[in-house]
Amino acid sequence: MGVSRLLRWLLAGVGLLVGCGFAVWMVLWVSLRSSAARVPDVTGMDTARASALVQGSGLVARIQEGVFDPQIPAGRVSSQRPPAGLEAKRGGTVLLYPSLGKAVQKLGDLTGLPESLAEAELESEHLTIERRCEVDGQADAAVVLAQMPAPGTLVAPQSGVTLLVNRAPREKRYVMPEFVGAAEPDATRVIRALGFQLATVQPVAYPGIAAGTVLRQDPPAGGPVAEAAVIGLWVSR
Repeated sequence: MGVSRLLRWLLAGVGLLVGCGFAVWMVLWVSLRSSAARVPDVTGMDTARASALVQGSGLVARIQEGVFDPQIPAGRVSSQRPPAGLEAKRGGTVLLYPSLGKAVQKLGDLTGLPESLAEAELESEHLTIERRCEVDGQADAAVVLAQMPAPGTLVAPQSGVTLLVNRAPREKRYVMPEFVGAAEPDATRVIRALGFQLATVQPVAYPGIAAGTVLRQDPPAGGPVAEAAVIGLWVSR
């Protein structure tokens, strides 16, 4: 009788301890569940909506410095930390990184550069020549005349640039000097000093005019003439 009674007391004590342990575990579990919050997925949302959703989950949203992301439009959340799905302590912080869109850079001024140098400049900036247009005689050297986009434009890496290139230098133009009446040696010296080419001098019999005097010239005086033009003279004999 005494042993049976003692066993009943022992069983009752064990049951009480198990019950108390279970109750404590339940309290702790409920407490932990109530103090934890699941981090929502806010990537791709605009920052205002993302912040509201984070705060509605019992967490605090903090906007961080933006990052370049070609996949997410500018102004929307590119990434977050902690990631979505994790449980964080209620009132904890979720860092949001808004997208700045595609990375951009300022396009330099390529005008006036030789084409090879302009191409090297673009390559160093991770840009390419998308299209090349060529003209002749629009500058004194073979250089870039214009570009599109314009200098200073913000462009994304690997963007293409269109160049307008002067292929052949323009000819210099002069006003043709007057040689008629001058001595042939003097006229010849001036012609060669100016870079013109002298054609065969045509002797012409002209009574009353001293021999060696220029009677006629081609092109005529006062007109436009290109550099290295060929000049013809008719000289009295």
